[in-house]
Amino acid sequence: MGIYSIKPAFREFLRPLLKILRPVHPDVLTWSAFFVSIVVGIFFYFIRSFPVLLLIIPVLLFLRLALNALDGMLAIETNKARPQGEVLNELLDRYSDIAVIFGILFSNLLYHKLLGILAIISILLASYTGILGKAVGTKRQYGGIMGKADRMIWIMVFCVLQYIVFIWRNDVFIFDYLMLWFILSGQITVLTRVLTILKELRIKQGA
Repeated sequence: MGIYSIKPAFREFLRPLLKILRPVHPDVLTWSAFFVSIVVGIFFYFIRSFPVLLLIIPVLLFLRLALNALDGMLAIETNKARPQGEVLNELLDRYSDIAVIFGILFSNLLYHKLLGILAIISILLASYTGILGKAVGTKRQYGGIMGKADRMIWIMVFCVLQYIVFIWRNDVFIFDYLMLWFILSGQITVLTRVLTILKELRIKQGA
């Protein structure tokens, strides 16, 4: 299940914020998470000129994760949960992923740019299979080793590692390895989710 397995604990950690956020519409949080991702992508682009941004990006990515969790919690808490909100959330999540990875792709942190493109494709396919279950009558799939939270935390870790590397040498980049991991783990996640969907369909059809 990856990092998704600790989501209940993370949600409970954030729950006290719901009292403050009650007057806010959940869609505002969804859009805010998207704009945070845009800022992250822009910050990545300027990494070579301002390496210290590598230490700010993890904070912003944590904020994105918090906003992504809070929008759904707030929608339920205020009885504003609706299919339109789910559509907006899924769509902006995908654009957010693209913004972040594109930021890395054009930041000169990658030696092989093709890896960034393949990583985006792998991430989008994993996300697609996540919602595929609902399309065929089962449930939203969160299984696999590379969900959204997993990706964000891996990027946060690599930002810190890259900053440490920059202290010693400014011509060594490690994000190629992260993109390779995203490609591989993304496809493992696709396979995991598809197999789970097929299993649930067999159970449903046999019922």
